[in-house]
Amino acid sequence: MSLCYADIFRFPLTVEEIVRFAPGEELTVEEARKRLASSEALAAVVDRRDSYYFLKGREENCRVRDGREPPSREKLEIAVRRMAPLQGIPFLRTALVTGALAAFNSPRDDDIDLLIITAPRRPWTTYFFLRLWRRFGHNPDFCFNMFLSEDKLHLEGNNQNFFYAREILGSIAVYDEHGAFDRFLAENPWVFDFFPSYLPDDERRGFAIRRSPAWRRRRRLLEKLLSGPAGDLFESLVRKIQFRQMVKSTPHAAGRMDASTIKLHKSDNRPPILNRYDRNVETWIARYRRAAGSEPEQVAV
Repeated sequence: MSLCYADIFRFPLTVEEIVRFAPGEELTVEEARKRLASSEALAAVVDRRDSYYFLKGREENCRVRDGREPPSREKLEIAVRRMAPLQGIPFLRTALVTGALAAFNSPRDDDIDLLIITAPRRPWTTYFFLRLWRRFGHNPDFCFNMFLSEDKLHLEGNNQNFFYAREILGSIAVYDEHGAFDRFLAENPWVFDFFPSYLPDDERRGFAIRRSPAWRRRRRLLEKLLSGPAGDLFESLVRKIQFRQMVKSTPHAAGRMDASTIKLHKSDNRPPILNRYDRNVETWIARYRRAAGSEPEQVAV
């Protein structure tokens, strides 16, 4: 089923990636290799080219991945260098690259999606300074999808879904101050219910903003100036101004924001993607079962 999701994005997977994002099943890389090599039923629905596995008839996706992955890696390396000033943004604790770029599957003109974690009670201040950096630093291709305050990291209700779990675990922490990302995962253990075989990808940890003492000194100075009552007043002011601007441009924005959380994506991609995933699963599981006959079920691919 890992392949059913990746197929939506025309992205074949290595066996390690299949295991990392195997939905709802604990699986090792060795177990996955054995299943893929020995199951005639899986051979009826899964093909392989070199190290890539893909759904039958989707070999063209290998060409798509080969075409997108190298420039995506280069784009991410450049983006990380451009993000060095984020170390100077007050109260910013974590910046996660998400979406297609985090998967190394970014089309040429795609935005760079970021999920931001901030210090407690300061998400709107952080957003204010990030907007300044994006505008005056000539960074229009950076898209801030969500801001979460450290005092409210737990995602609730319909935010606990397959799509968000996949996005969170597939993200790249290019900047992470004092382990805020680990605390985020600890507050949301449900993501591992969706992907119990998940193991971190050590290669992705290499994409990190290079430490800059100068920018960090500026951040500490700004945080000192904007702490306490003066900072509370500034937070309240920029929250009111930015909230008013958002509601004016997007009338339904009010329901996605509060003192601790800011959701900026105007369109929700979850329903169409999850609907396509469900249809893929239904189609390919049916083909697998027809091919399997009496073969034991083992379809966590």
